[in-house]
Amino acid sequence: MQETPDTIVEPLFCGQLELSEPTCMMHHMRPIKCVAFEGTLTGRRFYGCPVQQSEGVNCGVTEWVDKPWHPILQNCLSRLWDMYHEQNCGRVVDKQKYEKHLAKLKTENDKLCIEYTKLVQDVSKMFDWQDGRVGHMDNQKAVEEEEFEKKKKEVEESARLEVQMEKLKLAKEQRCILQSQADIIKNTRKAKKEVEQERDMLKIEKAKLEHVVNELLSDGHASKEKLEKIKAILDS
Repeated sequence: MQETPDTIVEPLFCGQLELSEPTCMMHHMRPIKCVAFEGTLTGRRFYGCPVQQSEGVNCGVTEWVDKPWHPILQNCLSRLWDMYHEQNCGRVVDKQKYEKHLAKLKTENDKLCIEYTKLVQDVSKMFDWQDGRVGHMDNQKAVEEEEFEKKKKEVEESARLEVQMEKLKLAKEQRCILQSQADIIKNTRKAKKEVEQERDMLKIEKAKLEHVVNELLSDGHASKEKLEKIKAILDS
């Protein structure tokens, strides 16, 4: 049993298989049509178990529709996925650095608020001691609290703007990742088409050579033994 690879939505090959055979190994249910999107399996069609991981045990690939890709194409796919993972890893590291920096800013902000509050209290006490009037004390306290709230709002607004900018940056990076996935599919299909064209050309050349050998044999030209060996090689 082969584990189900990651897949991608393909409108031309989707939905549940209409035939009664084959069925998945464990549940004996009609499989679903899938297109692989993982490593050297990218682009290969297969029938997979219809049971989702969240609903139970998925018994993996039921049957592959496409044969394994040509080794050259597999190497190209492997390299493309390595490049994608390298870029994605760099984005994860940048995000972790940003989160650490944001946590540091929050800690410094909390420390600044505590120090500012203490300063406000000290100033308030000094004015109370100098004036000795309750009314003045209440007025000064209200002024200091208003200034403190204003400073707090400024710091919160600055932090909110930084978070918003980071979200926009991450959204842009996500669009780049989706574009990279589309490019991988496009390049995979192009490479597959080129391999098929090369294979068809080789078949045509082989047929031509077989025709020439048969004509030489029928006309009695060259060494019959050598021509028989060449024909045996073509038939193998």
